[in-house]
Formats: sequence, structure tokens, C-alpha cells
Amino acid sequence: MTTRRERKKRETREKIFNSAIKLFKQHGFEATTIDMISEEADVARGTIFLHFTSKEAILANWGYERLHEIEERREEWDYGDSCKQKVLRIYKIMNEVNIQNYDFIKVLVESSMKHRKILENEKNVYYELRQLFADLIEEAQEKGRLKTRFNPLVAANMLENIYYNALYDWVRNEGAWALEEIMEEKVSIVFEGLDAE
Repeated sequence: MTTRRERKKRETREKIFNSAIKLFKQHGFEATTIDMISEEADVARGTIFLHFTSKEAILANWGYERLHEIEERREEWDYGDSCKQKVLRIYKIMNEVNIQNYDFIKVLVESSMKHRKILENEKNVYYELRQLFADLIEEAQEKGRLKTRFNPLVAANMLENIYYNALYDWVRNEGAWALEEIMEEKVSIVFEGLDAE
């Protein structure tokens, strides 16, 4: 059971995060300052740093939220024997959120391209997605469904790159790119190489 103090802390963190996201959408990542976030969230500047070390950490929190959501929705994707279908179902869940939040995803992708430290300082978010894919591949290898000569982490890195590259192309094309279809085609190519003969 969470205490009142823990609930208050979580509520404050969510208020800061939501305020920052709103401002990032309105003004862009670069133009949004910590002072603007502080004013929008109605918290002291120092309070922000108790919850997030930087603006980059706020952006990275979006990734953590998405990974948490994937785990919460596990019953929607973790069934059947096909590793490829599990990966595609994970992509589908992530893309539902991306499509609903296009304006923010655009800010996130563009900011990540301009500010490499967003990615470099928050590698755990990206590593966790890669590790999830690697675990699925390793499990399928152990069951004899995928070739065992391939390193699961390397294959997972390819799946992770497919996702992020497709997301980048989708944003560059103003959301008019066939996101899921392209991802599915690329994933099919990867699994043609991985599938056990």
C-alpha cells in the first residue's frame, strides 16, 4: 500500500512530466526552459530536479512509460509460438501510442536527432527494448523455432533499429508513411534469416 507521501510524490512527478510534454509540443524542446516547466506545473524549479535530472531525462521518461505499458499489456502480445508475431504485436501497441501522440513524437524524434545526449544519457530505455526482443528470440531459439547460430542481442538490435528508423521516416514524412506495413516488411526480412529450416 502506498503512503500519502509516495502518492503525492508520484502526482508531482506526473504533473511535471505532463507540463513538460505540453510545452515541448507547443514550443519545441529547445525553446522550452526549466523555468517554463516550473511555471506550467506550478512547482518550484528545484522540485523539477528532485524528479528529473534534465529536460533530456523528461523526454527519456516517455520511453520508460512506453516500456512499462508494453509490460502491462503483455497478454496482448505474448501468446502463440511465433516470435515474429510477438514482435509485430509489440510494434503495434507502440505505434498506437505514436499515432495518438504524433505532435509529441515529432518533437521527440527531432530533438533526439539534434541532441544526441538525449539518447546517450538515457541508454537504458533503448537497451530495455532491445533486451525484451533478445529474450523473445532466445526463447524461440531454445524451442528450436529460430536458428541458434545468431546472437539474440544482435538480432534484437536489428529489430530495435527497424522500429526507430521507421519512426524517424514516419515523422520525416509528416505521418503519411505506411509505418506498420514498412515495419512488418522489414521484420519479415529479418525473420527469414532467423527462422529455423
